[in-house]
Amino acid sequence: MSIPVSTTFVGRGGDLTALVEAAATTRVQAVLVTGEAGIGKSRLVAEFTARLAPETAVLIGRCPEFGGGGVPFAPFVAALRRLIRLRGPEELAALLPGANPALARWLPELRTGTVEADVEFDRLRLFGELLTLLERLAVERPAVLILEDLHWADDSSRELFAFLVANLAEPNALLVATFRPSGPPALRRLVAELRRNPAVRFIAPEPLTRHEVGRQLAALLGREPEPESIGRIFARSGGNPLFVEALSRSPEQTPAELSELLLSAQSELGADARTVLRVAAVAGSPVEHDLLEAAAELPMSRLHAAVRELVDQHLLTATDTGYAFRHVLIRQAVYQDLLPIERIRRHAALSRLLRARPSLLPTERLHADLARHAFAAGECSLALTASLEAARIAERACAHGERLRHLERVVELWETTASDGTPVDRLAVLEQIVDACFHSAAAHRGIEAADQALALVDAAAAERAARLHYQRAYLRNQGGEDGYEDLQRALDLLPAQPPTLLRGRVFAELAAIASFTGDRAAAERHALNALAVAQSLGASALAAKAHAYLGLAEMDSAAAIQHFARAHDAATAADDAETVLSVLTWETAALVAAGDYTTAIDTIRTGLRTAHDTFRFAERGPILLVKWAQALTALGRWPEATQLIRETLAEPLPPLSTAALHLCHARIALARGRIEDATIEAERAERILGAGIRVGQYRLELGWVGASLALAQADPELAARRLTESLTVGELDRHPGEAWALLALGVRLPQPPPVLATLAAALPWTSPVAAAHRAVYTATISSDALDWQAAVTAWQTIAQPYEQAQTLLACAIAELGAGDRAAARTALRSAATRATAIGADPLVEKIRRTADRARLRLDSTPPGRSGGAPKPVTFGLTPRELEVLRLVAQGSSNRQLAAELFISANTAGVHVSRILDKLGVSTRTEAAAFAHQHRLLEHHLLEHRLLEHRLLADPN
Repeated sequence: MSIPVSTTFVGRGGDLTALVEAAATTRVQAVLVTGEAGIGKSRLVAEFTARLAPETAVLIGRCPEFGGGGVPFAPFVAALRRLIRLRGPEELAALLPGANPALARWLPELRTGTVEADVEFDRLRLFGELLTLLERLAVERPAVLILEDLHWADDSSRELFAFLVANLAEPNALLVATFRPSGPPALRRLVAELRRNPAVRFIAPEPLTRHEVGRQLAALLGREPEPESIGRIFARSGGNPLFVEALSRSPEQTPAELSELLLSAQSELGADARTVLRVAAVAGSPVEHDLLEAAAELPMSRLHAAVRELVDQHLLTATDTGYAFRHVLIRQAVYQDLLPIERIRRHAALSRLLRARPSLLPTERLHADLARHAFAAGECSLALTASLEAARIAERACAHGERLRHLERVVELWETTASDGTPVDRLAVLEQIVDACFHSAAAHRGIEAADQALALVDAAAAERAARLHYQRAYLRNQGGEDGYEDLQRALDLLPAQPPTLLRGRVFAELAAIASFTGDRAAAERHALNALAVAQSLGASALAAKAHAYLGLAEMDSAAAIQHFARAHDAATAADDAETVLSVLTWETAALVAAGDYTTAIDTIRTGLRTAHDTFRFAERGPILLVKWAQALTALGRWPEATQLIRETLAEPLPPLSTAALHLCHARIALARGRIEDATIEAERAERILGAGIRVGQYRLELGWVGASLALAQADPELAARRLTESLTVGELDRHPGEAWALLALGVRLPQPPPVLATLAAALPWTSPVAAAHRAVYTATISSDALDWQAAVTAWQTIAQPYEQAQTLLACAIAELGAGDRAAARTALRSAATRATAIGADPLVEKIRRTADRARLRLDSTPPGRSGGAPKPVTFGLTPRELEVLRLVAQGSSNRQLAAELFISANTAGVHVSRILDKLGVSTRTEAAAFAHQHRLLEHHLLEHRLLEHRLLADPN
């Protein structure tokens, strides 16, 4: 008895329509179809692909059931192999950059030049090439990439899928994936993240209704079923289409006996078909034809007849190069039905076969499959050696999660193999585990393996021990612990001569920690040592990092600029995108700390564009966007800062970046008098910030915000408590800008804490921002007009209009006290101009009250508040959306939008979706036509210029 299969598509009309509409909607990048086994996910996708235009390029990759066995990128490799068969390697290679694309690591036939041996593999380069290939295919014709059974995907495939969803910008390309909701935790985290993306649609087919079960049964049986039969099968199947199929000829069975129902199809199979089915169940689904042929040991004619019988009985389906079980539940039922000894023997037979004929499987699968079969057959020595080789292949593919999984199997086996004499260098395996964790952010396991390895390492093997200490320090820093002692121990172990790259990297990491914690002297010392090693070895990437840390530590701005210029030269020489981005990020941090916000924003834009071009936006974008928000906040460009903060917080972010953005938002809300909003933002930041070594700067800023809020709410005692708590939690001299801001705030209290004078006497001022806050501190204590004039002068060198306006107001009050009304009036007018231009309404009100009390007349119409032409009709579009619309009208893709506006592709897609909704159109083309018809682009230019004038006007 075969398992009946209905040719009629029942009960999924709405789901199919949703999938077809998603494919036709340019704002949708991916569709995820979710449901339990047997619910009809694959059937729905098959019906969808059957309805696509004939010219559509459809690429299908199935995640093997043994994906957890560690075959890196399995579904993507399968999809590309099909593409090569359809279009040829030459045509595909022509779509890729260079003669040696990274994808040649998967598919050697794509390499058109000489082999580049020992070239360090760039994981993001591979991801970017696949993205480029998919988008270039979609330029020619619509392209759909389908990944089946994402719940079985290897770690690297999941990461690549997430990368494609985040970066795919070609409207003619679509990603489709099926998965079970009960997948592994890593998949559930990915799904939760994707649900926040408006460019991703989710479709969850529901169980069939009673009526739909009846329609399916009618199609299966070729006649109308009895009502009683429909009721029994509906109740027992729960509306699951696969269960309905299995029960259709045995309605009295129960779901608990489903495996028996699925196995009942074997009863009418011939002996050859049963043999082939069992071999296929052990080999795994899908199985290559050549492997099945060799393992079945049947003559060609009998094999073909057996396979045809299995296809006709709807147990197997044909793929490009072999066969797959129609449903995994069938394979599982067949496999579980084998006697344990039969399973072992068949796994052993496959193991022998793969050793004798390795060409039966693609290279990337051979050793992982061999390890699986050998392990299941109890051949521990073979499973161990095959796992080691599979780990090596995974390392070459930069698939460190799969590499780690293979190495863990080695650890599991080495006790078993010790008795049979199989040589295992345990220390070497542990070192590989540490290295895999080092590259895959598996901090806890890496630290554990490093502990074990360090206990085994020979005292004479100083460099091995030092490398382990260096890697453990990195992993500890990742996990929120302090890796400083490990770095110092590594340094002690490494000889100064001859210099080694590892020693240089240890110095650089020490310089990084010192820089991030504000210890300038230590940062300079370690960076100079790293630079000396780099120069002796000609290591450009290390030299770039060393110069960048020297730039961060340098108090003289001219010297810092020179260091960063050298860092850029060295990074360019290294031809390493990660190093280039690191230098840009550190330079941005130095510029913001020094108060050079305009230059910082230019550098940030360069960094974000580079991040887009090298597909590293998710890696480097968050910190660059934080620095941009900080610069905009300081410049008083609060609408832009607020927009940027909201857009950035909608993306997945590291905790520290999230806290920093909430603090920026709190500062803006506080300056605008929105006390409740500022309180909420400060509380959000406080919940995120911990007590790690890298949060000192932000904890001081949080203390400033908290004390300022208390003052705004007329609670000086609370302000004093918060201030005192902040001043006693860390080393203030490491963050002088934030520390001086706290001291300047503290002396404004009715009863300043006594500790302020002691702290001020020892605190350095290493930047213009710190010096300006110190000048305010001094002037507040003295109340002398000359000191306030000096404070005004100090702030004039820094483009922070809010602080300028505050200082001018205080100076005006001091001038009034000294009897110089003319100087006071000038200061008040300048203060009002600055405060009004940035929308600091509470400060404007204070300035006006001061002028009124002194009977000084201010200008009646402050700049930026005058009337003018009526605001054009924009159909509810914000200035940002009008900017996006202008680029859409120019034909820009989401990726081009993101690069032009320095935002993520996801955020660009959100903007486009909102524009289409507000304009009531469905495509970009219609949006562009609407914009031209209603002259929105002209209105946009006017609106943009008005906004720019209001935000950037020179208050002088």
